[in-house]
Amino acid sequence: MKINNKLKEILEIKPVLIILIIAIIPRLISAIFAQGYAMHDDHFGPIEQPFQIINDPSFWENRGEPHGHSIVYPAIHYYLFIFLNAIGLSHPQDKMLIVRLIHSLYSLLIVYFGFKITKEIADEKIAKKVGLLLGLLWFLPFMSVHNLVEMVCIPPLMAGSYSLIKANKTNRSYIFAGVMFAIAFIFRPQTLVFPFSIAIILLFQKHWRESILMLLALFVFAFLTQGIVDWLAWGYPFAAFITYLNVENIYDYVTGPWYQYIILITGVIIPPISFFIYYGFIKNWKKSLIILIPILLFFLFHSIYPNKQERFILPIVPLLITLGLSGWEIYISNSRFWLRQKKLLKAFWIWFWVVNSILLITFSTTYSKKTRVEPLVYLSDKNVTGIIVSCGKIPDIQLPLFYLNKIVPI
Repeated sequence: MKINNKLKEILEIKPVLIILIIAIIPRLISAIFAQGYAMHDDHFGPIEQPFQIINDPSFWENRGEPHGHSIVYPAIHYYLFIFLNAIGLSHPQDKMLIVRLIHSLYSLLIVYFGFKITKEIADEKIAKKVGLLLGLLWFLPFMSVHNLVEMVCIPPLMAGSYSLIKANKTNRSYIFAGVMFAIAFIFRPQTLVFPFSIAIILLFQKHWRESILMLLALFVFAFLTQGIVDWLAWGYPFAAFITYLNVENIYDYVTGPWYQYIILITGVIIPPISFFIYYGFIKNWKKSLIILIPILLFFLFHSIYPNKQERFILPIVPLLITLGLSGWEIYISNSRFWLRQKKLLKAFWIWFWVVNSILLITFSTTYSKKTRVEPLVYLSDKNVTGIIVSCGKIPDIQLPLFYLNKIVPI
């Protein structure tokens, strides 16, 4: 009983610290057990490319035309791998454990800024609930520890959003937001929807100076990072982004109906809680308009855009949950119906946490693409001079040679 009271006391005094400690537990479990790679792009871009350049510099020297992905994120891994090699950590699984641990710590910023945003638009009690949900929602720990740019862009996106929604904003708040949105852009170009829609909102509110400050900070920081990097690599600034804007091949990838992401988000947040979050998101629109409109525009863009993959919508999910749960909790605190139906509401949340816990444990310990990774790990300390791949009915299989720890003919 004394321990219980002590924990409650600490939660009251240091809620952010306790929530972050709770949130790091499933992320550390994922970092240790959720080995492999979740999807194609979270390995073959940020991991495989730096590995190939380190082992065969001609891969970079003969790079050809720019591709539509930033080389900044792979470059971070390039220098990390060089450092790990220098200190004697050369085994691929050891390197990836370090990478996942770094990402697990970095992803705590999602929880932190979710708490801070909620505290601004609601109160600390609701902020605790939002923080716990962002910390323990079943797919976030698994996704957070893998190298998905759609996840990596979320902390700066939320930091920029918080800077604009907090009280007592100064010019520095808008400059900081611009820098944060620039970082998000470097990882995921589509996030430009946020700063540009926010700039328009500020103009409508007659805050033209703040709008210009934010966009100027965004452009300057983006140029000093992505712009100069592309200039050195490809011969002109923002080459990757300009190449990405080529829409000729949008139908060459996975396509889906306009309502695909509605069904997806509804399912992953687990009904009926997802419906509560939708309602709260719209209900509390006045307090969060400057973030709400960019979220809706981002969602609309991806719903219309033919190329649809589940991960594309990830950048807005934590913000949707933050605004939605905040609005829902404010609503039910004044709703006669829900004040009379506390047992029903509690039953819905019990259902949510039971399902969420099962999924959380399952996904946090899932070794994704194990059948492709483990054979190469096994061969990594063998004298392998070449690999023959039997693809069966599949036209081609791209091997994650990073786990072989050497470049060989295939």
